[in-house]
Parts: sequence; structure tokens; C-alpha cells
Amino acid sequence: MSINLNLENRTNLGNKLLSWQFPASRNLIRGKGWWITAGVITLVLVIYAIMVVNFLFAVIVIIGAVIIWLDSHKEAEWLDFNIHQSGITVGKRLWPWKELDHFWIAYHPPEVTSLYIQPKNSFNPRLSIPLVDMNPLKVREVLSKYLTENLEREDEPTSEALSRMLKIQ
Repeated sequence: MSINLNLENRTNLGNKLLSWQFPASRNLIRGKGWWITAGVITLVLVIYAIMVVNFLFAVIVIIGAVIIWLDSHKEAEWLDFNIHQSGITVGKRLWPWKELDHFWIAYHPPEVTSLYIQPKNSFNPRLSIPLVDMNPLKVREVLSKYLTENLEREDEPTSEALSRMLKIQ
């Protein structure tokens, strides 16, 4: 379980070993063809939902399309990522070392340059941290003191590769 940080918690985190900022969401460039395809798929799904009298599905499809459209028109928020002696912080969340299992780095520039951290609790999502301009060797060196590196994983997870290719996240 991650911990929400307030001002008094921040002082007892230990030394800050490494830090950088990253955008909370990817800056996706979706062309006119992508939007036309997405619109056609949305329309087909809504027509299908109406034909099978599943209005809830139609509403869910429309809400999904609106969310994707709204998300594409907002500016990316930047989050701070810090590695401390007591754990990592992502934005205002602290993840103590005892709650984290392992990490791996997928470094295939320019498409994929990310750090992945797997929590011990399987109900917590995997943390995906873009490396931005950070040296992956330095990140590996610092994290290796606290977490084991999963050397079998070198690539981004399939779910992230798909969302990147489809430009949906």
C-alpha cells in the first residue's frame, strides 16, 4: 500500500539519491486518419449496441470516446519521481522498499525508455516511469542497492506496447 505524503512525512525519507520529472501521460500525436478510424469504430459499436438493444454498452462506448477526446485536449501534468533511502516517491505517493518486489528497465530509444517497478502486492498496479533524459545505467545502479532487477525482462509489457501502437494512452 502506498502512502500519501504530506509535509511532515517528507522530511524523514532519508537522502534523495536520484530524481527527475516525467509527464503523467504520453503526448500522443493522433492524425486525421486515427480520429476518422476511431469515429467509425465508435459509430459501428453504437449502432451494434442499439441493434442488440444493449443501451448500456452504447453509453459506455460513447463515454469512452468522449474521455479519449477530452484527454487528448489537456496539457500533460508533470510528476516528480524520487529515489530515497526509505523508498520511492511518485508525485505525492511514497512506496517503501518493503512493498516493492523487483524492477526492470526497457531501454530501446526513441520509442521505449521506461523503468518498471513491480509491487509485492499483486493488487497494486505495476509502476511505469518514463526515464525521459535519465541515464538508465545510473538508475539501475541506484535501484540495485534496494531492489532486485528482473534480468529476464528487457521489453515493455505487452499492454503498454499495444496502447502505444494504437495511440490510446
